[in-house]
Amino acid sequence: MKDTIKIAGIDYSIAMKSTEEMNGLVGTADFNRQLISINQDHTEQTQRIAVFHEVLHLVSDAYGLNLTEEQVKIGTHAIIALIEDNRELIYN
Repeated sequence: MKDTIKIAGIDYSIAMKSTEEMNGLVGTADFNRQLISINQDHTEQTQRIAVFHEVLHLVSDAYGLNLTEEQVKIGTHAIIALIEDNRELIYN
């Protein structure tokens, strides 16, 4: 997994942390520190979902979308499905 991602012109670090460091959470996003933290004790698939989820929170904040947690959850899975269903457009 990449260790950085650019969102709305800002570089964010992606840090893998233990369950203890994450206080049991799967992922968190910190705009002020430009940091996305992901629980390393989950599966790789869950970690990828968590990155998309946190990115969507940051996009929502950056563009004033005011997405609810439920909208972020649904949006995360919709974006992942879109990418998986259209791999030839994204990876070619």
